[in-house]
Amino acid sequence: MLKKFGSTGVQECLNETVFNELKQIVVYPVQDEKKWISGKGNILPDTFIISNSSNAHDLAVKIHTDFGEKFIGAVDCRTKQRIGKEHILKNGDIVRILLKN
Repeated sequence: MLKKFGSTGVQECLNETVFNELKQIVVYPVQDEKKWISGKGNILPDTFIISNSSNAHDLAVKIHTDFGEKFIGAVDCRTKQRIGKEHILKNGDIVRILLKN
């Protein structure tokens, strides 16, 4: 059956539910906006599924609650542009969160 249909259809059902029905997106937070890596050198180390109305600050809080208090901005790693607290994220965004010390 898998050969005939190509899959069980489970992944397609999950994708439809999460992305279309629940209006979620996938974003990738990284520590290095040039190499898209974590502090340990892992490429695109984390993935977060968040609401499609989430902003950069929402992502920071989702990563760690302390990040919400220390948040000063973020970087869109594809465009290399700095983005603010209210910037609405898009599906597939790669983002570096900037924190005050």
